[in-house]
Amino acid sequence: MNISADATSLDLVFGALAHEKRRGMLYDLSFRPASIGQLARDHDLSLQAIHKHIRAMEEAKLIIRRKTGRTNFVALK
Repeated sequence: MNISADATSLDLVFGALAHEKRRGMLYDLSFRPASIGQLARDHDLSLQAIHKHIRAMEEAKLIIRRKTGRTNFVALK
């Protein structure tokens, strides 16, 4: 067991959960996957801002992203 790697993983998770908007997105995703555009509209964020939040949640391994056609969908992992 690598304590340093575990601590880093926990830092990423807690960092992702620290932001109120991200917690709201995770709550929404607990019911169903959503497109990135839909999440941006639902949480009143620009596409640039939503991508920053999506990246933080992906790095923490809380969500996965898949592309269907031109649309990116995210879901809880």
